Amino acid sequence: MAKENGRRQQSSRIPGTFNLALVLGILATSLALVLYGYLGTFSRYGSDDYCLSAFFHREGSFLQLMVERYMTSSSRYTNILFIGLADKLLGWYNVAILPPLMLALFVLGTYLFLKEIARLASLGWSRLLILFLALLVVYFSVMQAPNLYETLYWRAGMTSHFAPVVFLTFLGAFLTREIRLAGERPPQIWSPFLCFLGALFVGGFSEPPLTMLITILVLGLIALWIWDHSPARRARFSLLFWTLAGSILALVVLALAPANSLRLGTPPPGLVELVMKTFKYPLEFMVDVFRSLYLPTLITLLLPAVLFYVYYSQQEPASHSFDSKWIVLSIVVVSLLSYLLIAASFAPSVYGQSFPVARARFSGRVILTCALMVNGALTGMLVAQIRTKHNLSVVLSSLAIIGLMLLSLYPLRTVSHLAADIRVYQQCAAAWDERDAKIRELQAAGVRDLRVPFLSGELMQDLGDHTEFRLNRCAYILYNVNSIQARTFKDN
Repeated sequence: MAKENGRRQQSSRIPGTFNLALVLGILATSLALVLYGYLGTFSRYGSDDYCLSAFFHREGSFLQLMVERYMTSSSRYTNILFIGLADKLLGWYNVAILPPLMLALFVLGTYLFLKEIARLASLGWSRLLILFLALLVVYFSVMQAPNLYETLYWRAGMTSHFAPVVFLTFLGAFLTREIRLAGERPPQIWSPFLCFLGALFVGGFSEPPLTMLITILVLGLIALWIWDHSPARRARFSLLFWTLAGSILALVVLALAPANSLRLGTPPPGLVELVMKTFKYPLEFMVDVFRSLYLPTLITLLLPAVLFYVYYSQQEPASHSFDSKWIVLSIVVVSLLSYLLIAASFAPSVYGQSFPVARARFSGRVILTCALMVNGALTGMLVAQIRTKHNLSVVLSSLAIIGLMLLSLYPLRTVSHLAADIRVYQQCAAAWDERDAKIRELQAAGVRDLRVPFLSGELMQDLGDHTEFRLNRCAYILYNVNSIQARTFKDN
């Protein structure tokens, strides 16, 4: 009787401590992401941002300008639309608003996507658990992003490589929801059409996330064809098919753009070289990540492992009777799939004859983060299958809870590092704002040919010292003057 009472006390105590660990983790991870967003509020125009905004200050309708840019400058049609709307809706400081906004949307989209996956798989996860997992996916992806400044804080890079991943989570949540509901009710006639439009919209941002999406959809159709024999199979196949159709159309629109001749420059590699480098570069990328980011990589794997060990070890065996062989097989499959999806996201850069630049590797970074977390969770589930004597089980559970709480506080390490960067970002933004105020003052006074300070602390490319430099020509369109020169104090 005493032993039975002890078990009841233990089972009633663990859920409370588990939720406490989740709350601590949510607070710590949220604080880190809030600081990432706060640093983004110090973003200002740099490099191509001037020209991207100046394009929409020219004469002509919004649609005309979009078509002209597609024909002459960039194939990424949604990118063009996104930047034009951001300028018009959010104003001059949209570059400072977008980073925290996109981070918040990334968390929301990931939460909705994970929630739909959990409901589709009947996992019974709580909202706290799903929220913590969503925050961890975003945190580890951002914290380990190759060149975070170009990926998130520089608008030209963010709209091409961060934004499409964010919107992919919403598309994934909607598609997963419709697939789940197809087994409960007749499909809505508009659902495949919305999937088609969603894929067409997301695909227009840039090629790496799009090729990754196409690969996921092809694999999904194959899996559905082989394993789904339910009455909802036809409806689900339609949803995936039309999403794939939208993705392929997006790729065709990107590929046929006249502006591609300017971006590619040289002919693409041969088929053999293309295939070899497409599968070689992901290995180099992963090896580099494991070598240079070994501690964050370990935490990305270990935290979900401990989290799911605690979650499943405290439940009755009948409630989570997973086949250990299937778990091991799932780990192998997830590892292979992650490699394949990273290769798919790298393929456009390989076609352009290069190893992907840092910001173009963000899609691969997110896939690698998700794969590590999933494999960590599967490992925790596998270990939770092992049943020990009661006394030993109590000790292991207590140690696991303590370990989970400590690991959940890992983002506070990032918080301390980010706090040290605030002053640097503030100074860069203050210098830019001071120059901006000076330009507007001179422009209001009727000065049409401006000489302004060069910003040596600018992390991206700043205005040049001659009026015909491309960024200068874009800047004087934005400021409505005849010319702008940026000079150092020594030059003046």
